[in-house]
Amino acid sequence: MSAVTSRGPSPLQRRVLIVLAAMEQRGTHRVRTRDLEHLLAQGGEVPVYGPNLRASCRRMETAGWLRTLRASNLQLAVELTETGRELAEPLLIEEQNRCEAERRASEVRVLPLRGSRPTESTQEIPLDIPVELDGNRHTAWRGVYVIRLDGSTCLQLWNAAGQMSRLEGDPLQVATWLQACHDAGLDIRVQINESHTQADVIDVQWPADLTPTRPSEYGEQ
Repeated sequence: MSAVTSRGPSPLQRRVLIVLAAMEQRGTHRVRTRDLEHLLAQGGEVPVYGPNLRASCRRMETAGWLRTLRASNLQLAVELTETGRELAEPLLIEEQNRCEAERRASEVRVLPLRGSRPTESTQEIPLDIPVELDGNRHTAWRGVYVIRLDGSTCLQLWNAAGQMSRLEGDPLQVATWLQACHDAGLDIRVQINESHTQADVIDVQWPADLTPTRPSEYGEQ
């Protein structure tokens, strides 16, 4: 058994396997090494150098994970072997799940509330309003009930200058604060995940009419 097989793929080799498995999903089984270098450079934080990549591919070929091919124009390409595919597919699924978890954690989704004020695109300059929460005085123009993916909640208070303060609390406590913001005249929102700037949010608008209606790459070498 080779040293590569016994210890498993290195970080670079994992990236190569993931890229090749992803390309296979798109119907491309052979990838030129120069194209592979370009794809790895786009998707990783660590720079990839051609000599290192080719040396790594040779070790993976020795381990039985890759097959190297040379076209008539002498350009090199690689493709997964069956053994390499069995190794690469779980790595691709793991990477896809990681990317999806990051996307879900960073996506901010604002839920529609009837009676809330218009968004900034149609609203005049926002005005800060004083509001008292648990005996503490705050000044803000918007109060946001935030529900994170892990189930925790907080209240974000935004002032007219775009600065945000955060109050952590359980769902009932945050709801009490939001009611106080509403009663004080602040614009209120409920959203999934935290926003770090007021431009981060994706507004979900109520439809204008709620009347029910009838359903109406890279080429092979």
